[in-house]
Amino acid sequence: MKKIISLFLIFIAALCAAPVFAADDKAPAVKDVNLILDGENFPGVSLYVMSGKTVFFSLRELSEVYNATLEWKPVSSTVMMRMNNKKVELKANSDLVIFGKEEKKMSLPTRLIKGELYISPEILTSPEFSDIAEMDTSWNPKTSVLTVTHRSNIAAIRYFTAPDNTQVIIETEEPLPYEVFKSSGAIVLHVHKGKVQRDFAYPNNGAVRDITYETEGKYATVKINLEQKPKLVKVMALKNPYRIAVDIEHSKEVDIATLSEVTIPEMETSTAPAVAEVSGTYRTVAAVPLGVSQITEMIAPMESDQDNKDLEKVPVAKFDEKNIIDDSYAIIDDTSTIPEMIPRKVAKSKTFVRKKIIVIDAGHGGEDPGAVGPNGTKEKDVNIAIAYALKKILDDDDNYEVVMTRKDDTFIPLVERTNIANEYNADLFVSIHCNANFDRAATGFEIYFLSEKATDSEAAATARLENSVLELEGKPSKKRALLQDMLWSMMLNEYINDSSELCSFIAAETPGRLKIPNKGVKQASLYVLRGAKMPAVLAESAYLSNYAEEAKLNTKKFQTAVADSIYEGINKYYARKEKLEKNSSKK
Repeated sequence: MKKIISLFLIFIAALCAAPVFAADDKAPAVKDVNLILDGENFPGVSLYVMSGKTVFFSLRELSEVYNATLEWKPVSSTVMMRMNNKKVELKANSDLVIFGKEEKKMSLPTRLIKGELYISPEILTSPEFSDIAEMDTSWNPKTSVLTVTHRSNIAAIRYFTAPDNTQVIIETEEPLPYEVFKSSGAIVLHVHKGKVQRDFAYPNNGAVRDITYETEGKYATVKINLEQKPKLVKVMALKNPYRIAVDIEHSKEVDIATLSEVTIPEMETSTAPAVAEVSGTYRTVAAVPLGVSQITEMIAPMESDQDNKDLEKVPVAKFDEKNIIDDSYAIIDDTSTIPEMIPRKVAKSKTFVRKKIIVIDAGHGGEDPGAVGPNGTKEKDVNIAIAYALKKILDDDDNYEVVMTRKDDTFIPLVERTNIANEYNADLFVSIHCNANFDRAATGFEIYFLSEKATDSEAAATARLENSVLELEGKPSKKRALLQDMLWSMMLNEYINDSSELCSFIAAETPGRLKIPNKGVKQASLYVLRGAKMPAVLAESAYLSNYAEEAKLNTKKFQTAVADSIYEGINKYYARKEKLEKNSSKK
């Protein structure tokens, strides 16, 4: 009898020591989750529903998202999640989580089911987890969207092309020390303490082929792969805002007046790092995306060893943190490799008689939010952010003067927008929007000019969406309606070719910067363009209805890239007109 009682007590003790499972601890229901990692769809993560409503994520699946290693300790039923030399300790069926050395109680316990640990979104979105992962996470239960973004202190890497030089601008959130190296057919920068999302840009402008960048340990590597041997390379640290400017003087002039469209293959990431020779030794400088590798195989690189030897003779500046220059006034460091300061503003062309007036129209506003993304992003907010990014870069170019149709969250009737442009005798009218579609898979950049008929059914649907704001405006006066009809006819006859050409130049700039499908130039009866007495275009930056593109549209990096594409398109459009005028004057 005592033996039986002892066995019974041992059995009870074993039950108490074992993990406590709820009644529903069976295989959970599995649902799709839209996981967006750094603006891209990330497959392989599902949503697990317990008790018909409570949602959890598999820690094993999440480990790939956060680049974490997992260590299971069976005796204590604990999982150690290690990231960035830090750890998160999670105990099975417990609501306590240890972030580093800090213990915090969650509202829901973890769940151990069939040997797999499941955790609630609350853990991922906590500030403690974000600090350890160095990634910010948001969860929208209504749309099942999990958005994860690497933290970065390098806001954007931009490029601008002129006939005699290419400027690469590395915008940083703070002053960062850096080093510059000459590699084989490339210029390499190590930005110390720099953090940047792994990505690339693809100028392919005849001087710079592509720019790859990623974080490597304690610095960010930016590699500028060249298509021609530069005449001179000048590098300078600037502020207001903080940035590192790389000015590459071309040995052969680049023709920016000829339209050349860049097609980017669909991106895949490669785990194989690219290796560059620096100071006689090999070191990893960038993990080149597979798409870039495919492109560079199709384009002739710097052909000979002699070209590479010549590059070694190119003077390149090397700076420390103390050499940061405030470009609000000129203080030049005593360095023979930089004979003059890189200008903050673009010099005014001698051929321009006056500044070109560019009217920037941020679509929607006020009681008209425009399209609304699945995560609640309002189109009007994205539009004005892009509009201000475009205004800033045009303001820094002495060739242009900017007028905004709206400067804040104000409702402006469509007819008044082009009327503003007409009153200022503007040279160009650029309306900025985001696209939307019932099909959440729809994606890409497209740009429109005015036409009586739409290019296709999708263009017609876009026109209906953009024109739907007319319901808020009421009927225009007879005088206004008559004026609109008259100006509509003028626009079709006089400015349609220029509008089409401007669209083409802007569209050609987007693939290398945005890395989303370029759906090209389209025509539609867009009311906001009617009546403009100048070339007028409407840019649909990306699809706000698409989960991944909504995430992109919310980033300064993408907003800046859209603005840069429009700016460069405008520059090349005017370079084309200038070239045609010169050719006609010679005849």
